Amino acid sequence: MVSQLGTTHSPIKPILIIGAPGSGTTLLYQSLCCHRDLAYITHNMLRAGIRKQGRLVGDRRKALFILQNLIHRDPASILPHEADAFWMTYFGYYDYRTENDYTEEMAAYFRKKVLQVQNLWGRSRFVNKNLQNSFRVRLLNSIFPDAKFIHIIRDGRAVAFSLLNKKELGATSPILLVGFKDILGDKYQSERSELYNHGLAWAEYVTKAREASAFAQSRYYEVRYENLVREPHNELRKIVDFCELDWSSEFMEKIPLTQNMNEKWKQKASKEQRTDLEESTFDLRRTLGMAE
Repeated sequence: MVSQLGTTHSPIKPILIIGAPGSGTTLLYQSLCCHRDLAYITHNMLRAGIRKQGRLVGDRRKALFILQNLIHRDPASILPHEADAFWMTYFGYYDYRTENDYTEEMAAYFRKKVLQVQNLWGRSRFVNKNLQNSFRVRLLNSIFPDAKFIHIIRDGRAVAFSLLNKKELGATSPILLVGFKDILGDKYQSERSELYNHGLAWAEYVTKAREASAFAQSRYYEVRYENLVREPHNELRKIVDFCELDWSSEFMEKIPLTQNMNEKWKQKASKEQRTDLEESTFDLRRTLGMAE
């Protein structure tokens, strides 16, 4: 299969993981990247210039990738990367993008670069997790017409409370850096608490990402975080089948241990915080069957 990668102009069925911050996207991404057929972007690959245009291709780029792996061996350099800079080449930060923003130039760029990632790994398929892509599913579908969208959803109350705690601990998640107004627009509630707006932001992520269910249909898969951490083997088996990948004992042995972190908000949130969490997420949770 590897020898065919350089002869096609578009990657076959790239897998795009989407979802709100703190929803288990990293857990799912790192789990899928253990599959022997899946290529993914790393920080070292970005250092090797994978996102750059130009003539530095083939063996020279692979040599740079190998060199970076020799120099930078820390986990942050070799683990699967969201590759924000890669996608932002054409997409911007948290801008909402649709098929109306499509250009042949951007499509050719992303198709070519994904194929280069596959060639560097010598693997036949590509997977990436990027939170910002939740706002770009319509455009991504135009670029990759056979893409597989995997949307992981977690209880919005747990997500919002987790984000607030992360900020207090000094975390620099993109949602904390970009600001709610850029994500929520006129839905931002300046008279309500930051936690309340975290809940609204969760709903915006999920709503935008679910647009993929309308046009992708059989190429869209929705998984609940709660199910993934409770029964990781069963859920990942379903996801692997959806992705049209082989299930192997080798992959199964690499599935990490999981823990449900959804109880923290129930244990630690104040009465006022619980009210904000319940109210800001209720409508969408009811739609999703998560209103309890």
